[in-house]
Amino acid sequence: MTIEKGDVILLRTGWARFWNDPPRYITGGKGTVAAGPGPEIEGARWLSQHAPFAVGADTVAFEKAPTGTMPVHVHLLVENGIHIIEALNLEELARDRVYEFVFIATPLKIQGGTGSPIRPLAIY
Repeated sequence: MTIEKGDVILLRTGWARFWNDPPRYITGGKGTVAAGPGPEIEGARWLSQHAPFAVGADTVAFEKAPTGTMPVHVHLLVENGIHIIEALNLEELARDRVYEFVFIATPLKIQGGTGSPIRPLAIY
């Protein structure tokens, strides 16, 4: 598998197994601050070197959380214009060992918005 400029790179951490337990999915079951696995700044730099259009994961914050300043978001989105997609259900793709597919994201048209929920589709 190769990563081409403009691809969408999705990371499955397995965190989606907590989807039906919102306190655990959002905070790791501890407190009120978002917590969960994900890349740190070194991983973000590796991702941005491949120049993807977007990156996404099955976690609530994409990057390892809590972080305070969200350096991965800053590096990817602000500094490199790479879109971030969170809370994806990647379990069926992982189960079926699907690693490459056409990814379609249909966002809502929100005037003046800086983000939107999407309807993600994997065609393979």
